[in-house]
Amino acid sequence: MSFCNNGVDEEGSVCYCENMSMKKTRPHLSYTLLCDDVRQEMGGKFSLMGLFETIYANSFPAVHPRFAIVNEWSGGKGEFLVTIRLLSPDREQVLSESEATITLFSETQRHRDISIRFNSTFPAAGTYWIEHRIDNEVIGETSLSVQQVNKQNVH
Repeated sequence: MSFCNNGVDEEGSVCYCENMSMKKTRPHLSYTLLCDDVRQEMGGKFSLMGLFETIYANSFPAVHPRFAIVNEWSGGKGEFLVTIRLLSPDREQVLSESEATITLFSETQRHRDISIRFNSTFPAAGTYWIEHRIDNEVIGETSLSVQQVNKQNVH
């Protein structure tokens, strides 16, 4: 039987102990980034390609073929259900949703959650919302602007 003290065993490796589940601390969202693609490199590093905050379309409804929502969670401890929802501008319609379970062993640990969206349909131009939930409680939103391309601005 190995010894586990607050998520670290006697060899310095991450471990899970029953004590941790009793002291659950909800993490906070450190950041959200939107990009075209995410690749995991050797050594566990992530490369983000095509960072953006606005999607441009020629006409509506518009279909965006692929994008990634990258969130970093920190400051928490325990196991949590993370839900990411893409909402319409009036926040009434859920356009897409994903869920993942994350486990943080200490409040200094960081967890990156990557959610890939395929063929997202945007019915009209406007400000759409990415809603972030922890254990079904809304903890934040990130705006996503969807704009029609103005022919005068195209060079």
